[in-house]
Amino acid sequence: MKSNSLVDWLDYIDLNRPKEEEFGLKRLHPIRDIILQSTLAEKTVVIGGTNGKGTSAEFLNNLLIESNFKVGLYTSPHLFNFNERIRINGLPVSDAEIIEAFEEIERIKKDIKLTYFDYATLAAFIIFTKNILDVVILEIGLGGRYDPVNLVDSDIAILTNVELDHQKWLGNTREQIGKEKSAIFRDDKTIIMGSNNMPSTVMEKVEELNSKVLQLDIDFFTSEINTNNLNKESVACSIAAYKEITDLKVDFNEILRNTSLLGRCDVNNKFILDVSHNLASVVNLVTFLNTEFQDKSIKAIVGLMKDKDIHEIIQEINDIISEWYTCSPHMDRAMPANELKKLILQETNNEVNAFETVDLAIKEALKQDDSDLVLVFGSFFTVSEAYESLSQLKQIEL
Repeated sequence: MKSNSLVDWLDYIDLNRPKEEEFGLKRLHPIRDIILQSTLAEKTVVIGGTNGKGTSAEFLNNLLIESNFKVGLYTSPHLFNFNERIRINGLPVSDAEIIEAFEEIERIKKDIKLTYFDYATLAAFIIFTKNILDVVILEIGLGGRYDPVNLVDSDIAILTNVELDHQKWLGNTREQIGKEKSAIFRDDKTIIMGSNNMPSTVMEKVEELNSKVLQLDIDFFTSEINTNNLNKESVACSIAAYKEITDLKVDFNEILRNTSLLGRCDVNNKFILDVSHNLASVVNLVTFLNTEFQDKSIKAIVGLMKDKDIHEIIQEINDIISEWYTCSPHMDRAMPANELKKLILQETNNEVNAFETVDLAIKEALKQDDSDLVLVFGSFFTVSEAYESLSQLKQIEL
């Protein structure tokens, strides 16, 4: 592959993927051993969990930067540009750096087939090793055991929570999913858990290891964390990790006030945008809406992937939604708007209208001359397209 265009490279890495039976990390070990001939940084933090990983990664990143650490951050997915996934001291790396890393992967991978996430993660490793970093923070994309981030042995492993999501890949129970996610734990290192109700498989894994263990409501707490729009448990995990890395004093709540994540209970004029896409995250979203907007009428623009438990999600939030607009983001996995409408009508007596695209749903909501708030949720892809639409319509600035 020869191109100076990142768009061309992203198209390329999305095509030549391995067969499902070829998944697993062993095939990546030869590439990892060439790329990672030394540690990524003085300290490496890996963050897994069903929800709140992005919040934990972002806040820990901000805490460390405030204390003058040089920090590499790898997250997924991105909302707008691939470069968002790989940042150094808060700034996305350049197209040229990513392309150079992809070219290096192509030179060394030989006949090994790689997924999109393999390429992205290995590129982050290459970029981070070329910078002298104090701390690297790596967010697990899916699961834990077979995620390419798990090629790295972390000094600190954070598991924010374990809930039902991606059952096709991870299992149909919290115990099965917990077994996959707790595979990021390492012996004789530090484990931080953001829930006091972890599945038995997680606790069994902890018992197998000779690691320092910090658990929410036992070793650290949320009582002094002041935020309604970010997950307090994830924030608490970040603070616990920060204290494991350094004794430097910072004003946690001041930094928290200056920490914002697009797509996490993000209020823009009459729009609220949130990437909630499973039952547990929608429960948190409902709590936020009931706290901040209890007396407001709320319409919902929703686009969900086909593999989600749509009935449970709609049942959880239906009582606070006055009208539904279904839509379908530009993804093969997205449920068609008309099909989603039929499913929602099984759960509500309120009006449900279907729109082929997110953009059309946004435009319809803007036509309504009322004071209703408009919630956009259901997936990263739905929210990303909503931001782009609102930006083009001059409703928000990105």
